[in-house]
Amino acid sequence: MADAESWTELTEGDEPTARISAPDLAQARRIRSGLKSEDDAVSVILDVTVAVAGDYRSARCSLTVAGPEAQVRYVGTVDGLTGLIADIEAAEVADGVTLIPATEGQDPRGLGADVLRRLELRSAARAS
Repeated sequence: MADAESWTELTEGDEPTARISAPDLAQARRIRSGLKSEDDAVSVILDVTVAVAGDYRSARCSLTVAGPEAQVRYVGTVDGLTGLIADIEAAEVADGVTLIPATEGQDPRGLGADVLRRLELRSAARAS
């Protein structure tokens, strides 16, 4: 697993944040609901361990030990990760994500920038 300190946060605004880990999206949503009931202004950021490549098979093959079992994981393509993050926001699972690379060779900042561009394109396509 990559260094736990090499992470990139993707969220909007400058509200206080709470970074969480959960074994699945349903548990993450319950944690977010509890935190929001205490302080609606808090942005809840979900840790997601990611292994991303050009195709699922390559991503899966490059995966090493992906960290704690109590963490949401994603293995696949950038387009799939973009869809997951859009779904996480739409379903109010979290307000943002922390991308934690599952492999040494991944650049979470570059991956995050790519995902943000794709989210913006999705948003623009829906608006037109």
